[in-house]
Amino acid sequence: MENFKILAVVGLFALLVAHVNAFYSPNGPVVELTTSNLKSKVKSAGILLTEFYAPWCGHCKSLQPAWEQTAKALKGIVAVGAVDADTHKELAGEYRIQGFPTIKLLYVDDATGSIKSVDYNGGRTAKELVTFALDKAKSLALKRLGEKASSGSGSGSESDGFYGGTDVVTLTADNFRSQVLKSSDLWLVEMYAPWCGHCKALKPAWIAAASELAGKVKIGAVDCTAHQAVCSEFGVQGYPTIKFFGADKRSPEEYQGGRDSGSIVSFALSKYAEQVPPPEPLELTSQDVFESECLGGSSGAKPKRLCLVAFLPDLLDTKAAGRNRYINILRKTAEAYKDKPYSYLWIQGGLQDDLESNFGVGGFGYPALVAFNPADKKYTICKSAFELSHVKDWIESMRMGGTGALPLQGSLATVKTIVPWDGQDAKEEVADEFDLSDILNEEL
Repeated sequence: MENFKILAVVGLFALLVAHVNAFYSPNGPVVELTTSNLKSKVKSAGILLTEFYAPWCGHCKSLQPAWEQTAKALKGIVAVGAVDADTHKELAGEYRIQGFPTIKLLYVDDATGSIKSVDYNGGRTAKELVTFALDKAKSLALKRLGEKASSGSGSGSESDGFYGGTDVVTLTADNFRSQVLKSSDLWLVEMYAPWCGHCKALKPAWIAAASELAGKVKIGAVDCTAHQAVCSEFGVQGYPTIKFFGADKRSPEEYQGGRDSGSIVSFALSKYAEQVPPPEPLELTSQDVFESECLGGSSGAKPKRLCLVAFLPDLLDTKAAGRNRYINILRKTAEAYKDKPYSYLWIQGGLQDDLESNFGVGGFGYPALVAFNPADKKYTICKSAFELSHVKDWIESMRMGGTGALPLQGSLATVKTIVPWDGQDAKEEVADEFDLSDILNEEL
């Protein structure tokens, strides 16, 4: 009997010591999770914010007060637990814990009944942790209603407004597949965390690049703290990570260039030039063609930076072969500058006389090649021979500001509608033959 009392005292002492040394108080708001109870606790709560820690870990000790505050704040709303991963190594292996502390949101998948997890990579304050848990709980609740959450950062940060109101497309786990992977568009995507200093430093350049690349390469951004599954799928290890999604969307190319807008735009345009065919020179047959190819059209698109308009000789002078040669020079010019916002138009000289008056051409013959900037209503005439090398030299000179642009002469003309060229040689009109005897036999 005496031995039994001694054993009981020793057992009680050991239990008290364990409680004293416990990382989180057994009577506190943090649920102690173990190999034997974790699944049942998650299924009972439905959603469980979970810390995987090691008692000897300095960062875990630093997080301890904030984790207890988080548990108190979320009591009765979202369960908060902790796993001693040093003791329960099988759980650490099952959830692929690589370091301490690791924070995951564990929840029950309604469709399968299995337990799934979402990694948390945000800040370590109680406010940030609470916001993350509430956002995820809201998303799961709305999902059960067949709705999508309209807001919520997923990381206790300002991610909702990180790129709001800009040309940067906000990408999420819900829209990434349809917007990027299933699209034929070219995408440059930043994978970031809102609390990341380097991401904040990149933000102005990313917004500027999105504006400049509109209509060519789409610029998007994924908040990895809110949509970790997307970032994990593409092997994101740090923030920001930038990836280019070209023709092979499943194997994006990582961007390693400068973090200024000029470097980003240059990289994107080079990819655009590789994969996008050059614009085809079009015959200027109507005002609709002029509007859509040069002035921006009725859709609200930006006007082209340059419209190259070639006024070609009469078909009787050049025949079809000569005209096609000029058009082919335009085509090769378009190939050389296909990454630039230029359009290429041609028309037989003399058919659009009002437009020729705007540009001061026609008096010195054809062909005449004009570069028109619709934004500032100025133009430049190529004074060299209509040959590819000369045309490219002229464009390069323009790009360096050396050709001397002139203001448009008068109000911009409305293009007259004409019948498109059929690609054939011109048919010469032959006068009706008559018999001289009809004249000679007439009585004078």
